[in-house]
Amino acid sequence: MRSVWAGFLSLRKGGTMGEPNNALNVYMKKPNRIRSVLEYYLGEKLPEDWSFEPADGFYAVRNSKGKLSFRQRDVIRRIKAGGYSFWLGLENQDAVNLIFPWRLMEMDSLEYGAGIERIQERNRAENSVYTEDDDFMYAYRKRDRLEPILNLTLYWGRKRWKQPLSLADMVDMSLLPERLRELFADYRVHLIHMRYIPDEALQKMDSDLKYVLGIMKCSESRKRYERYIWENREYFSRIPKSALDVIDVCTNIKGLKEHMQFRVNKDGEEEADMCKALREIVEEAEKQGVRKGVKQGRQQGRRQGRRQGEEILGQLVGRLLSEGRTEDARLAAEDEAARRKLYREYGILNGCEARD
Repeated sequence: MRSVWAGFLSLRKGGTMGEPNNALNVYMKKPNRIRSVLEYYLGEKLPEDWSFEPADGFYAVRNSKGKLSFRQRDVIRRIKAGGYSFWLGLENQDAVNLIFPWRLMEMDSLEYGAGIERIQERNRAENSVYTEDDDFMYAYRKRDRLEPILNLTLYWGRKRWKQPLSLADMVDMSLLPERLRELFADYRVHLIHMRYIPDEALQKMDSDLKYVLGIMKCSESRKRYERYIWENREYFSRIPKSALDVIDVCTNIKGLKEHMQFRVNKDGEEEADMCKALREIVEEAEKQGVRKGVKQGRQQGRRQGRRQGEEILGQLVGRLLSEGRTEDARLAAEDEAARRKLYREYGILNGCEARD
């Protein structure tokens, strides 16, 4: 049983149900999961009137030669709560990214640019009146305001992400005078190490994120992993496919996909019974172990039989040669019928001499 679980729970390097970033992005699009990470970061519950509006986070970019390319945020939502509103960007990372502060700054810059364009389009559509304090050329009024973009980076990897956590970590200002360093505009990364969220904080979450992270936190121990699943079998017996995909790309549960039978729940999402699948995987592994044991036993029996046969034949040939019966010794080695006759003559049966 130990060898079964050792392979069953070994850490993965990649996923079988999809790339890590894709699985994580699909999983983290649900409002209650977004709320869980935001409340964990804030250390308090969001207002009851909390709501959010989806956005695509898809931006077109042209380079100096006019070539078109695109940028895509993992998750971005316009959140309204307590009478205020803001853009929340969630970026999922399964590995340390050494240029991430710049990448995050670029994504925010594109979103702020899109916000400016929305304001300009509104001003033009409403035929806004501009004063001398407004910017008629750019269709932007002094009182116009952008909604802030707030970012959380969700890091799902095992290795600690220590740097870079700001743009300053990517540049060398060691030779610059202090006065010039003040001109540098830094850009920070607000990172949550998902695997290291304390257990007591997980229990306060109002989404299934606590179960997904719970498995990830104990995946190195067979006993802890198995116990955690059965203690929370009410959830794992009806686990959503989006959550299962994250478990698949963040831990290595071999054979899971082949044993999953999905059904559509009342919310229109696919779900499966993970507990049933785990039982089937273990049962199949045990059957394979029995078959392997029988095969090994047969092979071992044949090897032992050959060794015993060689010992008996050696005993017979030795007796024949000691009596000068060279031709009979040759027949014993080459002719099975002659060999059996000589066995009976000398009373050699099953490797032992017959006793009177």
